[in-house]
Amino acid sequence: MSSLTVVEGAFGHLPDGRLAAYAAPMGENAQLNVSATTFPDPTTQLGRYTMTGASGDATIAVAPDGKVYVGTFYEGRLFQWDPATEQMTDLGQATSEATYLYGLSVAGDGTVYGGSYPDAHVWSFKPGSGFTDLGRITDDPDIKYARSTAYDPVHHALYVGTAPVGKVFRLDLTTKQIGEIPLAPNAKPASAVADLDYADGQILVNYDGMLRAVDTNTNTEIPVVDGDTGQVTTSYPMSARGVSTAMRGGVYTSSVYNGAVHVVRYDLATHTVERTGVTSRRGALIGYGWDTENGHDVLYAFAGNYSGGGFRYDIDSGESGSLQFQITASPSPLQHVLPNHDGSKVFVDAFLNGNTSAYDVATGTSSPVARVGQVEDWTLHDGTVFAGTYPNGSLVSLPEETGTPLTTYARLQDTDSQIRPIEAKEHDGKIWYGTEPDYGLRGGAIAVLDPNTKTVEVTRNVVPDHTIASLAFLDDSVYAGTSTQGGTGTEPAPGDAKLVRWNPDTKTVVRSVSPVPGAGSVNALTVHNGHLYGLADGTLFEANPGTLAVTRSLRLKVSGGFGASGGELVFHPNGYLYVSAGSSLVVVDPLAFTQQTTVTDAQLRLEPSPDGAMWTLLRPDGFTNFLHLGRYTPAATRCSTPDNRDYVTLFGKTTTVRNRFLEPGCTLQDLLLRRAGRTSDTATVKRWLDRLAGTGQLSTTERDMLWNAVRNGR
Repeated sequence: MSSLTVVEGAFGHLPDGRLAAYAAPMGENAQLNVSATTFPDPTTQLGRYTMTGASGDATIAVAPDGKVYVGTFYEGRLFQWDPATEQMTDLGQATSEATYLYGLSVAGDGTVYGGSYPDAHVWSFKPGSGFTDLGRITDDPDIKYARSTAYDPVHHALYVGTAPVGKVFRLDLTTKQIGEIPLAPNAKPASAVADLDYADGQILVNYDGMLRAVDTNTNTEIPVVDGDTGQVTTSYPMSARGVSTAMRGGVYTSSVYNGAVHVVRYDLATHTVERTGVTSRRGALIGYGWDTENGHDVLYAFAGNYSGGGFRYDIDSGESGSLQFQITASPSPLQHVLPNHDGSKVFVDAFLNGNTSAYDVATGTSSPVARVGQVEDWTLHDGTVFAGTYPNGSLVSLPEETGTPLTTYARLQDTDSQIRPIEAKEHDGKIWYGTEPDYGLRGGAIAVLDPNTKTVEVTRNVVPDHTIASLAFLDDSVYAGTSTQGGTGTEPAPGDAKLVRWNPDTKTVVRSVSPVPGAGSVNALTVHNGHLYGLADGTLFEANPGTLAVTRSLRLKVSGGFGASGGELVFHPNGYLYVSAGSSLVVVDPLAFTQQTTVTDAQLRLEPSPDGAMWTLLRPDGFTNFLHLGRYTPAATRCSTPDNRDYVTLFGKTTTVRNRFLEPGCTLQDLLLRRAGRTSDTATVKRWLDRLAGTGQLSTTERDMLWNAVRNGR
């Protein structure tokens, strides 16, 4: 799959004076796309410049000398593209701990400023001098993001917005003193200051989607006036990536009103924001630039995140319209995979844009289906895909037949502050979700969707401060595995991940244990042959469903890290347990409780198909993301459905001899039953048992017990 996921775009003028649009869509080895915007001609792509190892632009800015700077997701690196030489340069990691860079702003001398996650540092890059780590913006341990910056050229100060606790700080770049800028509180505590922009002595703030303003002389909030009502407001909606640079005493941004994206203007003198009467049909504005055309001032913008769309607005004539920037789609990291009821079709979801495709197994072709969103997990029930999606914690369904619309049942962010339904399973005709909370919060939930009544019941803080990472069911009991991980930007809760038995009628925990000391998450749970199996940060365990006592455990040899949802357990009809943990797929003998082999160390997810295959996502050699769909089919054995009962049973009586695989796919139980029927030759059975004891596959005590069972049973 490929996509045009543009998080943010920017504009600048090329050496020949033409206005250029810059964007680096999310994807493997992301490329900076450069397009010319010579109106009224269609936009033309001038070139693509690879940022090796980068996953796309989290933030982008153009310096006064025309150089383009891109800060990346995941790698925390800054890239520079020079339009004069057309050279792309990897400038390096901004801070030692940075994995995401945010909120680039540029001073007049070309110094670039930005913020980072998870260390919440601010930093600068000066051509010829390199990086300077300006330190953590606050001592508040709950703040993990320096999410946005704006440079004040008059006072040589840097304003910084944070998350998941939304605050604005001012760093005096001369004295290095830091102070917080007080803002009037929202109805609920702000979780993010997503954007900051400087314009003629003011800082324009995106404060949890609301437009706010700060006077840089007094460092106090300026009342914003709603031009339509005349009222001072702290809740003027802002649906955009920041605001444009100032033009004729105002800045422009976008706001949703009556379901449409309206272009609005904020007057810097009167502090009044009002709709211009112009709408953007391509979506919210996510990057701005100005051009002069026939003596008119014309605003250009990227519009919408997923199609390379643009917007043009002549503020003199009032003429406006949509654009299509010539941007090349990038390979999309794949996020989830799900075979349909008969295995003829496989659904695949892409990160970050949430595009979904259906792969036809017979023809090997794929086709897009309704955009489900960024799936956190999904399951199948009665011909319908049920998914939980980020960022709103939406519970949605999509019929297997493509071309049908989505149904949305709930937005858990609105009702219960849950944004990531990271576990989804069908049980007893209902869809059960385990969830992770919103940014900066702790305490996940179990949500139960009844497709018949379309109702959702949510129980939060099943285990206080823990996320619900996995679910399993046996008889009337619900089992949940937890993670100490909270919402993004939080520190893990103290202690170990829990395994709990939960009563769905009383909504209470019946029993709770720590199955693997030191584990942060119980990543997966399943029930097989009356036993409860779990995966906890790379350790496989078997537990008694009644007491939850761990009876066996096995530290797996796997690669990669472990997140709250980082694991799958699949018991295959061939009798073996297949475990997806970290980036590894391994085979476990569940009778001996030993790891047999590693299939691959470059996969993500694992879902069984009715035809015996298992579907996964693969990372090609030399790449960092999981870009390919893969099918793994275990080799056939002469025992197609082995009997893997725990103990050998003969003539209706269970012995104390543990069952085991004697050859690939065939157990002691299978092979003994073939030989020990009531009409069999007992001498042949005896010789066979003696041979097993001679090779060490049975102890002499076990041989004697089985021989006696054969004789007595006959």
